Amino acid sequence: MSLLKNPRCCLAVLFLILLVVCGCVIGMTLLTLAGEPNAIRAHLEPDRLTAAANEQFTVILNIENVDLDKATINSIGLDSDITDGATLISMTPPYRKLQERDYPIFGKWTQYTLDQILLGGDKLEISLTFQAGQVGVYSGYVTVWVQNDLFGVPFEQARREALRFTVK
Repeated sequence: MSLLKNPRCCLAVLFLILLVVCGCVIGMTLLTLAGEPNAIRAHLEPDRLTAAANEQFTVILNIENVDLDKATINSIGLDSDITDGATLISMTPPYRKLQERDYPIFGKWTQYTLDQILLGGDKLEISLTFQAGQVGVYSGYVTVWVQNDLFGVPFEQARREALRFTVK
């Protein structure tokens, strides 16, 4: 008589399969939760401002690695809501590559690749100089994309900071 023809063996095999699947789901969930962007702190100065049309203004993005391990700042993203009201004319440190992104859930943004490594406790100051565009009130997010390793597996995290400005 085959083991799989025995109802008790079939139930035991199904239970073991269900247990393995549940364990994988729980493990993946814990892995995702452990990957929340807690390794860095980001802050915009100022986060609200007013500028005249065609006037230049500067926003400072301060990034701090609050973890003991190194973190790689892959890129800085600007929501299309920001770039609708102002044009980025310079970034210090300079970006390496510019990429337009558009995803159905996340929306549109412009991504500026940096690839800067921050050791534990290090800080990075990024100066973003814009030229104001059309009159209006604009609000969006400046996103810091960070690459970290979790159990030896590289993954990206995003830290978002709100920026609101008025062009008069």
